[in-house]
Amino acid sequence: MHGVAIPNSYDILHAVIDATPDAIFVKDLNGCYVVVNAAFARFIGKTPAEIIGRNDFELYPEADARAFVEADRQVLASGGPQAFEGVATGESGPQTYHVTKGVYRDADGKILGVYGISHDITELQQAHQTLEQTREALFRAQKMEAVGQLTGGLAHDFNNILAIILGNVELLRAYLPRDPYADEIIDTVLRATMHGRDLTGHLLAFSRRRLLNPQPVDVNGIVTSVVRLLGRTLGATVRVTTASSDDAGIAFVDPAALEAAMMNVALNARDAMPGGGSLVIRTSRAEITARPSAPDDLQPGSYAVIALEDTGTGMAADVAARVFEPFFTTKTGGRGTGLGLSMVYGFARQSGGTVSIASEPGRGTTITMFLPQATEDQQSPAIGAASTDMPSVTRTILVVEDEADVRNIVRRQLESLGHRVLVAEGAAEALMLIQAPGAPELLLTDVVLSGKMDGIELASAARAVRPNLPVIFMSGYTAVPEAQQRMREAGAPLLSKPFTTPQLARAVNAVCANA
Repeated sequence: MHGVAIPNSYDILHAVIDATPDAIFVKDLNGCYVVVNAAFARFIGKTPAEIIGRNDFELYPEADARAFVEADRQVLASGGPQAFEGVATGESGPQTYHVTKGVYRDADGKILGVYGISHDITELQQAHQTLEQTREALFRAQKMEAVGQLTGGLAHDFNNILAIILGNVELLRAYLPRDPYADEIIDTVLRATMHGRDLTGHLLAFSRRRLLNPQPVDVNGIVTSVVRLLGRTLGATVRVTTASSDDAGIAFVDPAALEAAMMNVALNARDAMPGGGSLVIRTSRAEITARPSAPDDLQPGSYAVIALEDTGTGMAADVAARVFEPFFTTKTGGRGTGLGLSMVYGFARQSGGTVSIASEPGRGTTITMFLPQATEDQQSPAIGAASTDMPSVTRTILVVEDEADVRNIVRRQLESLGHRVLVAEGAAEALMLIQAPGAPELLLTDVVLSGKMDGIELASAARAVRPNLPVIFMSGYTAVPEAQQRMREAGAPLLSKPFTTPQLARAVNAVCANA
């Protein structure tokens, strides 16, 4: 190839070294740079000529320089190549690097200095951290879901047991002669039963199996209402203030559940400030546009944000990571059940939102709830409930419950109210009674029944025969959101076990009044 200049090997090598994106350098035995490529010079923010002849302490922060010199010492001592990872600060800021260092020698094998090839792994490290965070979030979500399924199942069985205790103790009080000693015993049993009911309510809230009644809620208005309650609850040593934004708007949530969630967070804040302090409740709005990458991530949409920020003791990261787990508590002396914040978590997730925590020891804690804002269709006024204060009217009521003891106590409760009661263990028997002479005027059925048909399907089949038959569902819990939606579509209320005889009476009066 006549007329074409062929570069020598040195020029080729120099061009390749300068073209590589990795930083390449060579130092002498004194630690001074003798060769650097363009990538190295760009990271330092100087020209190669400004770098040659200078050492690490003249080019880097002292901590970085000491790390580099120590690595060079190890390489020179071993005489072989070694790999190191770390963070170095250059012209554009910190960079995570992976560098391979080795010694170079003369023709006689004498070590002349150290060379290095440094690869920027900042993006790779960030991607790895993101992957680890996603894995941890997935693990937490799976753990919370598993515990939720367990607690939901326990709550179902426990509520059936409580229903038997509560109903029988109420009937004992009604039929026993008045006696102060007996009344004291009965009151103790009733209080314990109600406490058990509250505990299972928290379990159901955490496991996202509690029946919620979402409706349009003025976020700032409900915050104002809760603050009035907190003034009496938290005491004089805790100062409660608000920082509300009109952007918070209208959320679509269960108002009673939201109030309970805020009260739980506030009570935890009070306990974290034994010497007093301040609690600030802030409201705002968040627009989520990114698709979720982890199970607890929000779906795209508009969210009302309620943040409760205290000046308490705060907590370490490993403790904060567990605060939403049921039965986990930092309180000593049996003062906490560990269910308050787990209930908040379950409420937020079941409502279509989420909850987060930010805390540092000595710097307080902030619990932030993200709750879906109501759409235009959801902001229509809610329909008022019928009055339930009317006197009871004797009716024929069909009770469908597959657990005999629960079935018997509900029958006795209804009979104590003056009603005629038919009972069935399952759907097939119930349908026969609905079509028989002396047919019931109301169907009271458990949601979960043994056999091929559940209580919701039974109600549909019964109304196919008796279109205007009033229906009340009862359940220790509703297992999935789909079941809750089916109950709403059926247009029948849910009576949560365990229930008192007056609660049963009000439910019967209300549903028959609307029939």
